[in-house]
Parts: sequence; structure tokens; C-alpha cells
Amino acid sequence: MLDLARLRRELRDLGRELWEVSRVKRIAVTSHPSADPDSISSALSISLIALRSSGKPACFVTEGGLDLISKPLFQSMVSKGYIEECPGRVGNDAWVLVLVDTPSCSRSPVECGVFRDIYIIDHHISPEQSPGARRIIEGGASSTTELCTLMLEELSIEISSGDAANMILAGILYDTRSLSIASLAAIEATRFLMTQGARIQDALRLIKRPLEISERIARLKSMSRLTAYRSGDNVLVCITHVGAYEASSAQVLMGAGCDIALVLSEKDGLVRVVARCSEEVCREMGLGELILGELADVYGGGWGGHRLAAVASLKATLDDVLKTIPRILEKRLGRLSPI
Repeated sequence: MLDLARLRRELRDLGRELWEVSRVKRIAVTSHPSADPDSISSALSISLIALRSSGKPACFVTEGGLDLISKPLFQSMVSKGYIEECPGRVGNDAWVLVLVDTPSCSRSPVECGVFRDIYIIDHHISPEQSPGARRIIEGGASSTTELCTLMLEELSIEISSGDAANMILAGILYDTRSLSIASLAAIEATRFLMTQGARIQDALRLIKRPLEISERIARLKSMSRLTAYRSGDNVLVCITHVGAYEASSAQVLMGAGCDIALVLSEKDGLVRVVARCSEEVCREMGLGELILGELADVYGGGWGGHRLAAVASLKATLDDVLKTIPRILEKRLGRLSPI
């Protein structure tokens, strides 16, 4: 069970460190590849600490890319001066690195070795270590944004506008499925944000968008190219490939009844695997352990993300990865029967 009092103390202590260090150094924030709203909203919370302490916002490293929902959200944050995009090169004694929504340096697009001061805030438990980093990893939390929000509250930082509060709340709503799987920390963070002017209906609008025709076509193609398997009595595995909109296609497949959805695309000599998993199937074994970690080991590349939603980038061909995925999954799930 989540010990909220203990968690608040730890967040307060770490927040005070960030407050002090941001007075003399710039803060660069990074996350996993294809950063989602939880990543971006967490980064905004960290940036507000820097703004209040030094008058200068943090910057976000976009080298790993942003997902389709995060791009306009981040652009809006930048346009309002809440955060900046990092310059091409960051990392020396003048910079501090904060990793959010990823448990270790190995899952970040940034070379951590060029930073002396590194902080990690995440809600994913991982055996991976980042020596020398100051970490708060809280597996009982349902998002990283809620942790960063509670840090703001513990530092008595008031959010200057309802817009900023809504942008932070959007990250919590995204990772908790509109609070349907929210932890106590998420509820507490939501309460605080609402006292700062956030409104759930307004925050939800930030993570919803109309579908363009190209995205609708990609969704249809993902279904027409689908290969489905059954494992045991109840587990359905869905594998497909598209040219774009992989995450959107995976969302459709999960909504159609898949327990595991793997959507592949190939570009510039790399294969991208966007993976989604149901809570029931990935309760004990997340997507990294289930499939993506071994794919990265076999082909080279890397992966990052969540227990239930993650992305891998592989040095392979599409055909090879499509053949390998069922073999790896059978080692974890047992025999896969084509449907």
C-alpha cells in the first residue's frame, strides 16, 4: 500500500534539491522515446520549480520524439513560456538532468555520462540502476505526473494559470485512463491542481483530438493486415504493421478485444514496435520483459515506456521481426494458435 506521508517527505526533499540546484544550473528534462503526455506534463511540473527558483524554465530533450498527443501539448507549453525545447547539445557542469517517466538512463535518448547531477522520478519499478543518480521510484503511483505535482504542492508553489494546471492534469488523466485506475497520490494531485484552476473537462480536451483521414486509413490498414493468435483460454495476441500512426492503431486493436497489440512500422533501416497490453495479462510481467527487451537484445536497438504501453526501435527488417515475435511470445505465454 502506498505510504503517502513517506512519499510526500521524499518528494519535498528532492524538490528542495531541485530548487537550490536550479539557481545555479540549467535543468534539462528527458523521458522515454516517443514521450507521452505523462512525460510532458511531468516535465512541465519540473520546469515550474525552475521558473519559481531562478526565473528560467527547464528545457525538454525532444531527441527521442513525442507521440501524436504530446506534440501539440508540448508546443502549447513552449508558446506560453512554461518550458523550452533543449538546444542541440546539453550536458556539462552547467546542466542538471532530470529523467521522468523512465526508470533508468538506459531507456533515455540522452547520454547520461555527460551530466554530473542526475535525478530520476518514475512510477515504474525496474531492476536497472543508474549509478550516482538521485531517484524516487514509486510503484504505487499511477503516473509520474502525480509525483511531480505533489512535489509542487510540498514546495508551496502556486501554479500561475489554469492553463498550466490543466496541462499538468492532462498527464495524470492520460496515464490513469481519466482517473479510472488512479492511485491515492493521483487523487491528491488532482485535488491540488483543481485548487490551482484546473478542470477535468478542460484537461481532457488537451489529450483528445479529431482523427485526420490519413490516421483513419492507417487504422483500417492495421486491421486488414492483422495476424491474431490465441494463447490458452482467454489471451488474444494481435500483430500488424502500418506506415504511420502505430500508437493510434494499437489503441483500436486493444479496444477491439486484443490483450496484446503489437503494431510495427519500418523506416530508415529501423523497425519500430508500438506495444500495448491489458492489465490482466501484464499485471506481473510488463511489455519489456514479455517481448520488447528480448527483441532489443536479438536485433540491437532499445525500448522504453510503461508496463502496459511501450515502444521499441530495432535494427532489423520488418519481415524478420514479424517472424520472431511469435517465437518469443510462446516462451512466455505458451503455444500460440492462429485464429
